[in-house]
Amino acid sequence: MATDCLFREDSYLKECSATVLGVTEAGGLLLDRTVFYAASGGQPGDRGVLMSPSGDPIPIASASYT
Repeated sequence: MATDCLFREDSYLKECSATVLGVTEAGGLLLDRTVFYAASGGQPGDRGVLMSPSGDPIPIASASYT
């Protein structure tokens, strides 16, 4: 299942709800949707924070396509 890249429709969108679909061997999160722009063509990926359902912050160091 492909991630819905919400930034393509609204580049100013700063937050959304998402579901974790899986975790990579390197500890990356696979989401059903995102506002994070992924690293591509030499441009760095976005950084930011995901909030867990309990309100705990999960820092995102870089976004990438898998």
